[in-house]
Amino acid sequence: MSKPIYFFSDAHLGAPLLNDDKEREQKIIDFLHAAASEQAIIYMVGDLFEFWFEYRRVIPKNNFALLAHLYQLTSSGTEIHYLTGNHDMWPGPFLQQELGVHTHTNETRAHLGEFDILVTHGDGTAASDKGYRMLKKVFQSRINIALYRLLHPDFGIPFAKRMSQVSRDKSFTADPLAQEYRDFAFQRFHEGHNVVIMGHTHEARHEIYGANHYINLGDWISHYSYCEVNDEGISLRRWPSKEIYAEPVYFDTLKQNGTPASTQNMVKK
Repeated sequence: MSKPIYFFSDAHLGAPLLNDDKEREQKIIDFLHAAASEQAIIYMVGDLFEFWFEYRRVIPKNNFALLAHLYQLTSSGTEIHYLTGNHDMWPGPFLQQELGVHTHTNETRAHLGEFDILVTHGDGTAASDKGYRMLKKVFQSRINIALYRLLHPDFGIPFAKRMSQVSRDKSFTADPLAQEYRDFAFQRFHEGHNVVIMGHTHEARHEIYGANHYINLGDWISHYSYCEVNDEGISLRRWPSKEIYAEPVYFDTLKQNGTPASTQNMVKK
């Protein structure tokens, strides 16, 4: 029997205008321990924190309880992966070297049985989002990271959190790029993956095109949704009830150019 794989994203822990930070952090800790008790592999798919930036000798003190539990779990043998998102794209060596969490930028792959899974946070994957992709390169420039480290943490961390809050508030409406994220998934289907999992939009989705699954993970602000992949299949569930959060929406197949065959043939089960 294969180990199950759990995926979740977009908790934005430490966001200054969310007043339930400790409660959401505890839910994540409980979820991680429950997953570990099932010997699951865990993927945290970006924006776990509202802002994460490692100075050479300083890490943010907020949400230390979660960091401590991550160390406890990896030390006991749980395999945990962390993908950077648009709010926490600056991980240093701390997560991997000190906590034992496997870190990835942009995307990674996972496998379970017949499922070849492409995992990415999703930021910058929309074809028309060229401006953001350019801005991301600026943010990730070694020179700019070194310059930001010159700011004292007591200023640099709160300032970045305030700026990221403004960005996130503007994105909390229905995402106009939703079809472009699907197009990205369709492209990856044609490259051989049969599952694409992403976050970023905060809109939980499970769509099936032929034998291919497109999953958007939702968030851990209002949805508390996560994806479970095991020997029985793929499901989008809610924590802590573990009930199905969203039944998959089925499409017949894909056209040759990678677009849905027909939304008229959509079947909800």
